[in-house]
Amino acid sequence: MKRYQKSKNPEKPFTRLLFPVISLAFSGLLTLISCTKEKSPAGTGTGGKSYASFITNTVTAKADQDSISVGIRWSATNWTVTTRGDGFITGFSRNSGGSAEDQSIAGSVYVRLKAHLGEQPRQQDIVIKDMTTGREEKMVLTQTPLSGNDKITINPSVKYQKVTGFGGMINPTWTGNTQLSVQDIDKLYGPEGIGLNIGRLMLYPNTASWSREVAVAKRAKQHGAILFASPWTPPTHLKSSNTNGNQNGEYLLPENYAAFATHIKSYVDFYKAEGIAIEAVSVQNEPDYKVGYDGCSYSPEQMRDFVKGHGRSVGTKLMASETVQFRKDYTDILLNDPQAANNFDIVATHLYGFNFRTMVSNYPLAKQHNKEVWVTEHLFNEEFDKLAANSESRNWPFTWKYDWEWLPSLKTTLAEELHDCMNNNFNAYVYWYLKRYYGFMGEDKDANNPAGWYIYPNGEITKRGYIISHYAKYATGRTRIEASLGSNIASAQYTTGQPSFLVTAYEGNNDISLVLINRATSAKILDIVVPAAINSVTAVETTSSKNMISLDNSLSSDKKSVRVRISPESITSFKLSL
Repeated sequence: MKRYQKSKNPEKPFTRLLFPVISLAFSGLLTLISCTKEKSPAGTGTGGKSYASFITNTVTAKADQDSISVGIRWSATNWTVTTRGDGFITGFSRNSGGSAEDQSIAGSVYVRLKAHLGEQPRQQDIVIKDMTTGREEKMVLTQTPLSGNDKITINPSVKYQKVTGFGGMINPTWTGNTQLSVQDIDKLYGPEGIGLNIGRLMLYPNTASWSREVAVAKRAKQHGAILFASPWTPPTHLKSSNTNGNQNGEYLLPENYAAFATHIKSYVDFYKAEGIAIEAVSVQNEPDYKVGYDGCSYSPEQMRDFVKGHGRSVGTKLMASETVQFRKDYTDILLNDPQAANNFDIVATHLYGFNFRTMVSNYPLAKQHNKEVWVTEHLFNEEFDKLAANSESRNWPFTWKYDWEWLPSLKTTLAEELHDCMNNNFNAYVYWYLKRYYGFMGEDKDANNPAGWYIYPNGEITKRGYIISHYAKYATGRTRIEASLGSNIASAQYTTGQPSFLVTAYEGNNDISLVLINRATSAKILDIVVPAAINSVTAVETTSSKNMISLDNSLSSDKKSVRVRISPESITSFKLSL
């Protein structure tokens, strides 16, 4: 299979251009550095026999610096470095050194610092002591507050789309032994879960299979989930050829449109009898894609004719057209036909092979007709084998092998796509399988697959699960609003042409929320500025080692901004209660 080809089976890989990332790390164990011989300073008070002093008596650090180098010099003595009083200095790379044998040495010590979230400069003294003479010398370390260019300004008067929610595909028969339990549903949709609120079901052609997901669908519905269903194929006797697939363009016969609408409504009624409301159904999964597994082809005109004639006969809301890529020709024809436009409710698409940088994603025609735009399927499951025998990926430049690892999930796949969808006025985002090694929840290992695929144990929320949780918990049910980035934030790039910071903001009932992705390898202190007084702040972050953990922040004196240190390579969410 070509890496740039959508899979011919339900495990659908995605291809996207990824950009190189240079990973830098700051060591937590700091050491004395840069020792050199120097001329003995005058006025040491010891006749030049021993001394220990700072090279300068002041030093200035920026608000977001977590350490700074301080120059020292000594001769013929041991020395200690200490700080006076409690403050923002958390320690030193080394707090003692030297010896009687040392002669005229110059070096450096790193001073470790807390992030400065205040509005005014702050100072703390550092003292070096000559242990031979007892003489002490003081240095003043000043940490400056944040620059005015390091801020995000929220403007609620500029409003965009309402966000309906986020979710994934409830595992169907295709995933074999990997099936969702009601306990899994609780972790995904429950009040203590990751906040999903949309579930997609497979509308099987065989009515005998309709009951298999009832238990988990009912549990999701109990948690308030929106459920919709997509058919992969009509019953085969309704098609142009009595086969499940559509490799040769097999299609639904026009004379059977009404019968298929009745089939869909029967499914909706079946779930209704089980106490489960199906909020919407699709006409067809990927009508523009030919496959050997379940599939059915529609042209844009055939899609229009079905919707126009039978869209209000399916027993619930109708979505169209779930093309494999965001093909507007399949929905333009519906929206430009008054009767067809009146007969469906949601514009639905998949995003395989779609590039937000080079393709038009915003859809004003849908907004003109009051249609929400949903992503109803996409996945990322690329593996990059650097072995020379693999001609497609042997020159892969990145450190990761699987794109469902933390860094690619944050920097180049899921997190970036969620941001792009929100920033381009999509109303909902629904991923592929919920429980899968590349999904939101880990599964048991399959002996037929490489063991390295299974990063997370069965039933554990994956890093991708926590990434989508930031949007599910802080964007769902809200309206996206304008967020303007200060020049220092807007211009930052984690690699050439790729912004370090991706930010979207949302307005709720008496609150404003944000989701902020930092793809850079360095931390950043910034201000979030709003036009009204803030009563309280909730902030959580996810990093390589943390999952939705509370983040310290500082409210300004006028209560109209909050200052926070954003961790490197992280996703952070805020809720500002007004």
